[in-house]
Amino acid sequence: MSHEATPTLAESLLHAPVRPAPIDPRRSAYGVVGTVLISLFVLYHTVGLLQHTTPSGGLAARFSKTLGETLKVGGYMRATSNVQSWSMFAPNPHRSNMFLQVFVELTDGTVIDLEHDMYGRRHYPYLFYDRMGKINRRLIEQERYQRHYAAWVCRDWALNHNGEVPDRVKYVKMWTKVPHPAKVIPNMGFDPMELKLTKEHLASVECRTTQHAQIPDEIRARHGLPPNAPNEFRDVVVQTWWDKEKVQQQTIEKRRRTLPEEPGEAQQPEAQPPGEGQGAEGGG
Repeated sequence: MSHEATPTLAESLLHAPVRPAPIDPRRSAYGVVGTVLISLFVLYHTVGLLQHTTPSGGLAARFSKTLGETLKVGGYMRATSNVQSWSMFAPNPHRSNMFLQVFVELTDGTVIDLEHDMYGRRHYPYLFYDRMGKINRRLIEQERYQRHYAAWVCRDWALNHNGEVPDRVKYVKMWTKVPHPAKVIPNMGFDPMELKLTKEHLASVECRTTQHAQIPDEIRARHGLPPNAPNEFRDVVVQTWWDKEKVQQQTIEKRRRTLPEEPGEAQQPEAQPPGEGQGAEGGG
């Protein structure tokens, strides 16, 4: 009696005849009620997402606010963690083009434009983004960055000029006002170089007194430059939380030592031990 060999799993998967799946007579995977509910949810989510992410100002501000309050879009977005805002990409376009000229003034009084600004060197419209333009614009918007940027300019100039440190870095703010669309549309655009250019001189930064505006000795040695003169490098004092806590405790202790003692806090003299011939109760 002969027995046929049982095919292996691989042979069954590779050579077994294809069994066509039976045709599902249903028109959709869900019933009528499920299809309606899912469609309504998708519609609500789409409308809520559009209402929540579009700007709240403009001509449709009242309609957008009424729609959001009626559909409770704010609560839905917070519950589903879909909260968005316009804080990063503002809907309002720039009303002016701002630039910041960066100059170095040498010891002999020569002033050199480093050409860090984009004025006259960017053709509109432009296809490639230049990050230097963003840095230059941010220096105008955030003045606290100007001193640190100037320190880098002083070091970079010295590295590329045999260690020669310039006297100072000078800033000049420039801006042009973007014309109104009513004036631009009839002329099919405008030439940004024909706009009125306004300039304003900002505070300069001294290279020899600003912290880290000089090249440290280890970097000077790496580039074959002589070391700094004594006290020439202005380092930044780094204090950790422990250092600050220690200084605070020392200040408190110093103030306590300088304060006069309160009348009730005067130290009482220590009791003397009983003399010879006296008992514990002072008897003879």
